[in-house]
Amino acid sequence: MKLITDYSINKKFPAFQGLRSKHKTLQDLFNNMPAECFIPQKSIEKISEIRPVMLAGTKCRNSIPLRKFWDFFEIDKKTFLKGFSTNKDGFANSFLKTKSCIPISTSYIHDCSVMYLFNKETKTHALYHAAPDCKLETLNFMIKTLMPEGFTKGAIIPGDSIFYRKHRHNMENMFNLMKQSNPHALINVYHGTTRYPEITGYKGFVYEIPNKKVKEQMLDGILDAEDFGQATFKILNLQGYNTFENINLCSTKDELYKLKQAFKQAKYPPEIFKILSNIIDAREAEL
Repeated sequence: MKLITDYSINKKFPAFQGLRSKHKTLQDLFNNMPAECFIPQKSIEKISEIRPVMLAGTKCRNSIPLRKFWDFFEIDKKTFLKGFSTNKDGFANSFLKTKSCIPISTSYIHDCSVMYLFNKETKTHALYHAAPDCKLETLNFMIKTLMPEGFTKGAIIPGDSIFYRKHRHNMENMFNLMKQSNPHALINVYHGTTRYPEITGYKGFVYEIPNKKVKEQMLDGILDAEDFGQATFKILNLQGYNTFENINLCSTKDELYKLKQAFKQAKYPPEIFKILSNIIDAREAEL
């Protein structure tokens, strides 16, 4: 930089020449920098030092704080960005899969945990909202079912409950299963910075959207704020009971055909319909 030695403009200290920044404050600059600037492009080797932290909930060694999703978008872009949410009530055992350019979210992440998977080659991503007592075989089924083509990046997000033991087995099981599925995948653990956050996946990265109702309660001085659930995007209420279990309950090919037509009429994203169709075809082969 070129030092200006003419102090007539400002006699207190010299001025430096440079490009004018469009950001008014350092916080503006921080908020608008891409996620790649903050998220290390390496995977954790193991999950250790699991511990409770106020607001953040459960953390572990080298876990990464989630950034606010809308900080990366101008006001006009927010209006046109369309995505999908699991539901507004935060039901566990929910899942989504779409192209990675479409944001997907799930809410009420308290005792539950979220597993996020991304495939760089196919540009697809998926998430699964796991209950506190989620079984190992269920997680394994979801990884293989949601991403049969494999994944290149994975994320684990435990909820904001300080009772970290409710998250421990999900965190460890998710990590171990991801590593078994792809030893070379980039896997990291994230923790929230708000109460009852809505976890959002977008283009291979995970973010949080603060719960509006909880935020309003805390501003009113209610420290023990309760979650009301929220869904920022269009709701696709896909859960195990109304998809996979329904398929297993079908005992004839005619029932499977009717269920497949019902899924088609629901106009799910192509990635979701493909998953359900493949499972129906496999079930039909068993009959």
